[in-house]
Amino acid sequence: MLDPFEKLILKELQRDGRASTQTLSDTVGLSASPCWRRVRRLEEDGYITRYAAILDGKKLGLRALAHIQVSLADHDASSIEKFQTFVDNNEQVLECSSITGDFDYILKVAATDPESLEQFIMQNLLRQSIIKTTATTFILRQMKVSAALPIDL
Repeated sequence: MLDPFEKLILKELQRDGRASTQTLSDTVGLSASPCWRRVRRLEEDGYITRYAAILDGKKLGLRALAHIQVSLADHDASSIEKFQTFVDNNEQVLECSSITGDFDYILKVAATDPESLEQFIMQNLLRQSIIKTTATTFILRQMKVSAALPIDL
């Protein structure tokens, strides 16, 4: 179980992953050494899995985002493994989740424009012999983008 100080540390690190130990300690009300030890323990215990920079996709020329629902032709272990390998090795796939309903997975995919998204679907995704069907929904505007998880639930 996390104590209140650890929850505050996690909240602050989600807001600013580059926060110094001193900044964290000032924010949560601990001295620097105990704060540093708690951060290390949170890392070692797997609460903090990695640190990353959040990039502006538009500045990188990524102006098309879509959710693509995917149904596999079958659910053999080899098909699932082939799909997992495809997802793992394709940097355009930002997220992949196994879902309930009419489809097996939903992907979040980035592309430079609608044409390059079509190329991804037609030349990469559908060429996988394991795909039965897909349904694509373009993201017109992202109204909230956050990787921060709720800490107090």
